[in-house]
Amino acid sequence: MIERSEYEDAINWLYDLQFFGMKLGLSNTLALLEGIGNPHEKFSSIHVAGSNGKGSVCAFLTSILKESGKKVGTYTSPHLTHFGERITINGIPMTRTEVVKSIQHIRPKVEELRKKDIQCTFFEATTCMAFYHFARRRIDIAIVEVGMGGRLDSTNVIKPEMAVITSISKEHSQHLGETIKEIAGEKAGIIKKKIPTITSTQDEALSIIQAQCKKMKSKLYNVNDIALIISNASIFGTSMKIDGLEVSIKLPGQHQAINAKTAVLAAKTIGIKPEAIEKGLAATEWPGRIQIVRKSPMIILDSTHNPGGAEALASFLRGQKIKPILVLGMLEDKEVQPVVRALEPLASKIIVTQPEYHRKMIAKELASHFSGKIETVSKLPKAIEKAMKIAKKNDIILITGSIFTASETLEHLNLMRINEIMDKLAEIYGIGAYPGRDPVINGPPPPGSQEPFRVLISTILSQRTKDENTHLATEQLFAKYDTPKKLASAKPEDIYDLIRPAGFYKQKAEKVIQTSKIIQENYKSKVPDNMEKLISLPGVGRKTASCVLAYGFGLPAIAVDTHVHRISNLLGLVKTSEPDDTEEALMFLVPQEQWHDINRLLVRHGQSICRPINPKCSECPISHVCDFGIYRLK
Repeated sequence: MIERSEYEDAINWLYDLQFFGMKLGLSNTLALLEGIGNPHEKFSSIHVAGSNGKGSVCAFLTSILKESGKKVGTYTSPHLTHFGERITINGIPMTRTEVVKSIQHIRPKVEELRKKDIQCTFFEATTCMAFYHFARRRIDIAIVEVGMGGRLDSTNVIKPEMAVITSISKEHSQHLGETIKEIAGEKAGIIKKKIPTITSTQDEALSIIQAQCKKMKSKLYNVNDIALIISNASIFGTSMKIDGLEVSIKLPGQHQAINAKTAVLAAKTIGIKPEAIEKGLAATEWPGRIQIVRKSPMIILDSTHNPGGAEALASFLRGQKIKPILVLGMLEDKEVQPVVRALEPLASKIIVTQPEYHRKMIAKELASHFSGKIETVSKLPKAIEKAMKIAKKNDIILITGSIFTASETLEHLNLMRINEIMDKLAEIYGIGAYPGRDPVINGPPPPGSQEPFRVLISTILSQRTKDENTHLATEQLFAKYDTPKKLASAKPEDIYDLIRPAGFYKQKAEKVIQTSKIIQENYKSKVPDNMEKLISLPGVGRKTASCVLAYGFGLPAIAVDTHVHRISNLLGLVKTSEPDDTEEALMFLVPQEQWHDINRLLVRHGQSICRPINPKCSECPISHVCDFGIYRLK
């Protein structure tokens, strides 16, 4: 677990490499990879390029291959809420601790190359970090998304099992060319000799791909030759038949059906079984792509930023007969007019804004591209709040224009929903237990107001039992043994009856006595106020240690148990595989003043409503801001 300052120092060093701009070419990447042991040679891969849809295809393929039993690394860009989302394993982003360790490994090599007049860019360093992480974690296969173009993109150092090229439209003209043929030529640069190629391109772009495949003796599979029959399409996803398979996806829109078809063809080509394909598609999530992030009022978030994406979004809106309140913020280097032309006629109201990003298009400049009546709100959070205020019961708010607009929106909405969740759960579960405190007392104790030893022993007793039973057992135990010295001298059978209400009393008796002895002998009867020392005690994990630090010493700490871990993932606040990783993620996400209460509230909610088996989503007061609840109650 790393400190916030340590993470920020490391990530700021990496972001500072953006000063050196964008460089097309492979020499720097190859030099840096050689310096860290050529990790890209230690796993197989699938390479994915295109103008639109390549990220979604990566997400579909990741989920499909994971369902087939493979350990899958995925490298995409950019990220939405934190850097680790660019580099995932089985869909779980790198933790901030892993990001710091990877940067610490790669930084000396980058600085060593700089002394030789080889200056690595941000994307080159990030690509090498991804490959290093994949090799270190011993993945089976990597899904690697091209950053820009293909031929000279940093990712084009891999030797994949397959190349995938999605739809192509005009983008990055200053780097890739002015025409579709020129851009397609750059994308086709990922096609390797005698490895298969999958493409969903059409017309003049397709002719370029075909010519390159012929030149490289690469067998070409055309997605457009595969049958697609849509049986049901809604804002919650699409059910369809693809090449004989009955599949459903949560990503809505005709364009996502094409992306799913692309992934199906790619998966079939490398021999993935139909069951894994069906399950993988159904489980796929790809945030920021026509994503419902709130149900009341309904807010759809999309990262559309170019003409092709805008046309796909417009097609979706027309198909679903949606006339949204549009909140639009774009970057200055994008083709604005085609995006405006596609979306303006479909909106009921338009609010023009700007993300907090150095390449943002100023809201007033963006507003000048519209022909009708619009409102300009320069700060994106204020624009979101304005849209929510004017939205009527059945209105839908659409926020789009850039990945950076989507990112800032998610950050703002996450803070809004954390506050809403905490307020609502505190109202419902206002009376409840805290470590070492009577469960019928309303509200949390002040940080540091509880005696640390009582908090420690009470939290050990609380494991796998109810708050009320914990309190009774603690009261009975401390009436006779209220210091480490007294409890250390007790025999297990002396306290069996005292702590019996807490359950598992024989095991817990051993633990509290052993812990008391160590505190008496090693720490002079003073409970240590250090995480590492606390978790070395018998029966003390990170959750127990965090409770002691928070309630016993008033130190910044957030306790996370299995309920908190599970519910935080269901809500969509985090995407983690272990409670410790959830703790780290929540510490960066949740305001510190709420740390002392989040564990109690989510545990109570997990015990009563959001249960591990048969959750009562229809009775949940926060299902409208829960990623799981929104789709379960669609």
